[in-house]
Amino acid sequence: MTATFSLRHIFRRFKGKIVITFALLLLENLVAVLQPLVIGIAINDLLAQSLRGTTFFVVLYVSGLVIGVGRRMYDTRAYTSVYTAVASDTVEHQREQGVSTSAIVTRSNLVRELVDFFEHDLPQGFTSTIGVLGATVMLAVFDWRLFAGCLVAMGVIYLIYRLSEKRIFRFNQHLNDELEQQVDVITQSPRPSVFAHFKNLARWRIKLSDTESVNFGLIDLALFALVIFALFVSVQGANPTPGGIFSVLAYVLEFAEGVYVLPIIFQQMIRLREISQRIQAT
Repeated sequence: MTATFSLRHIFRRFKGKIVITFALLLLENLVAVLQPLVIGIAINDLLAQSLRGTTFFVVLYVSGLVIGVGRRMYDTRAYTSVYTAVASDTVEHQREQGVSTSAIVTRSNLVRELVDFFEHDLPQGFTSTIGVLGATVMLAVFDWRLFAGCLVAMGVIYLIYRLSEKRIFRFNQHLNDELEQQVDVITQSPRPSVFAHFKNLARWRIKLSDTESVNFGLIDLALFALVIFALFVSVQGANPTPGGIFSVLAYVLEFAEGVYVLPIIFQQMIRLREISQRIQAT
């Protein structure tokens, strides 16, 4: 059997199902990107005693709701079948390589994380990317200074995670090494060894959490500075309106929300790269 358990190979094998889920996700996110703009229009129209903007918003919201419900129902059916196929292939491959039962059990569970990446993490990352790009473009329409501020914030966040990439990979490697011993430790070892095993698991998870927490704090500071900057720019612009100010702040918050998620996806991709290498190893 060819050992093809990377994210790339899983995508190629089940490309049809995955592409359909992302086509639906794209439609759902295009609707979401337009909502702050339409709400801003609705506010200005209501102040002018008109329901036109409100009508647009209702139509937009219902469209997004229908698309979102349908996509989630399809996702569950598609990715359940993907996991069934990949997990079965993983067990067969590990048996052929003479891997221990304890490691096979762990790796078959780790495969769930690979499939979950397509079902949960990647859509979340895709949604965040669309939100970030859409918000950045719309902010550029309002004021070029807001666009420049977004680019600076993204550059700072990218640098933060590039500097921690190797450390995150190493911590996941040690964590998975320990997990592969779990079945043997639980079934064959005395209580002190079992305690030491779970203590080691806790140690590596704490190291990963600490790294994530520090990165989160630095990112939060960068985004807080961007929100304050956007607040002053939107108020001091030419002929500011309540709807316009709302739209600017809504897009800045949408940008911030998306940027919060992308580093988490980046960290998960590092973990999955380690898992893929582990499963494919002979």
